[in-house]
Amino acid sequence: MPTYLIAPDDFKGSISAVQFCQIAQQIIAKKQPNATVLTRPLSDGGEGFVAAFIHAGFTESKTLWCSGPLGQKVKATFGWMPETHTAIIEMAQASGLTRLRPEDRNPLQTHTTGTGTGQMIQAAIDLGTKKIILGLGGSATNEGGVGALKALGIPFLTEQGKEIGLGGQALNRLHRIGKVPPLLLEIEWILACDVTNPLLGKQGAAHVFGSQKGLTPHTEPIIEKGLARLAEKIEQATQMKVQHCSGSGAAGGMAAGFMGLLNAKIHPGFEVLNNHLKLNQLFKQHTIDVLITGEGKIDTQTAHGKLPQRIARFAKQQNPH
Repeated sequence: MPTYLIAPDDFKGSISAVQFCQIAQQIIAKKQPNATVLTRPLSDGGEGFVAAFIHAGFTESKTLWCSGPLGQKVKATFGWMPETHTAIIEMAQASGLTRLRPEDRNPLQTHTTGTGTGQMIQAAIDLGTKKIILGLGGSATNEGGVGALKALGIPFLTEQGKEIGLGGQALNRLHRIGKVPPLLLEIEWILACDVTNPLLGKQGAAHVFGSQKGLTPHTEPIIEKGLARLAEKIEQATQMKVQHCSGSGAAGGMAAGFMGLLNAKIHPGFEVLNNHLKLNQLFKQHTIDVLITGEGKIDTQTAHGKLPQRIARFAKQQNPH
């Protein structure tokens, strides 16, 4: 009987990768009771990133109540590896689009301050983390990660020396970025994301991803101007030109904020996950005959390095037959 590997991404707006694996496993068991079914829900760094680690048994689960993109209370989970003091955090858990009704999406106001992103990071720091793997994707925000960075103790100040407000529009009041707490610079930051878009411009965070978060032709320039101001102030503070970095536009520019101020390094989400799941060993242990994968929508983007294409190519390399 054949051996199946079920390894999908999340089906955004429908079911999770874990749920898909469970359903597929049940159906195969009914049709081919003697078949071997292996399940590995995957993620490119967006929804399901933490669940993929937990499902594979690589991390403990830590859950806390925190604030959502508009300040509402939400329950969020992150992964914890005590032996290596590594935290696996998914910003979509609390700062994601799925936390908002479509009519509430407004990047002028949504933020990552307390949102699980900032609060989960602080919870990991309280545990003594030495490394944080932060999954970026599915964000409801477009404020460069400033809210989360503020929650971690980095001052973002107006010309009058007061803290700027919340949301993407507040970036236009930014005059100076204060000192980064030394503890944050002692942590190794890995950003897991398959997005290669820059921070600004026609391929940037606001123009490409803004409409799905609620931006309009009228409000998009406000966010673009704010992100440009953030990039300018980051360069003044650290001499790093984040606007030119590949992937800096990920998660509403959150990648730019963390790359510029915390020396975070960006890596493809599938590679980060595969490094821990060690899928190549799975292929050595089992003669896998059929791979079942997928995502919320198969379109032209899928052929440009999205997770279903990556896992399909990987499987073909491991077993040409």
